[in-house]
Amino acid sequence: MRSSDFSKRGGRPKVGLTREEVVAAAAEIADRKGMAALTLAALAARLKIKPPSLFNHVAGMAALRRELGMLALRELGDSLSNAAIGKSRDDAVRALADAYRSFARRHPGIYAETLAAGPEDRERNALSERILDVCFKILAGYGLDRRESLHALRAMRSIVHGFSSLEAARAFGIPVSIDESFAWLIDVFVAGLKSARKDAARPQTPREKRAKK
Repeated sequence: MRSSDFSKRGGRPKVGLTREEVVAAAAEIADRKGMAALTLAALAARLKIKPPSLFNHVAGMAALRRELGMLALRELGDSLSNAAIGKSRDDAVRALADAYRSFARRHPGIYAETLAAGPEDRERNALSERILDVCFKILAGYGLDRRESLHALRAMRSIVHGFSSLEAARAFGIPVSIDESFAWLIDVFVAGLKSARKDAARPQTPREKRAKK
């Protein structure tokens, strides 16, 4: 079940309620009102059940937030994978950035649950690895090794997250197209990737070799 599925039905009574529907309803609250508004009482009211009944589906807020994080990682992974289909290198990077920004805009509540690395959690880590794999395949087109690809991925994530966070806070008040600014930013990042590829082709200096050890 996707995070938007619950709202499409306008809510359901408790008969036949599933954990997936509980998580979808929680995601809707988080995305519309923010994580601070998501409480067990608010979720129970949204589902038209009594708060203790929630424990038939989730063990508490910590477990619910874990479920929201996995839902977000799953949906983000789907969005990035679909965006990258049929594209490579520059076009693929731009598509990934657009898809990431779009997800952060559509799902600000559950997106926040993807940010922390968190404790060891095999199921969650598998979802994160899926996203990494998609990104690494795209970055491989620039001739970067894994270490360099990690640097590039961190840079792109920082760029898109930072821009999306400022956008969500309505911090861009100057009357210039925000979409054009984002496209310009990603173009600069892509140019940096091309430059990094050229640098990777030249012999390394002793200092650079020591830095990689």
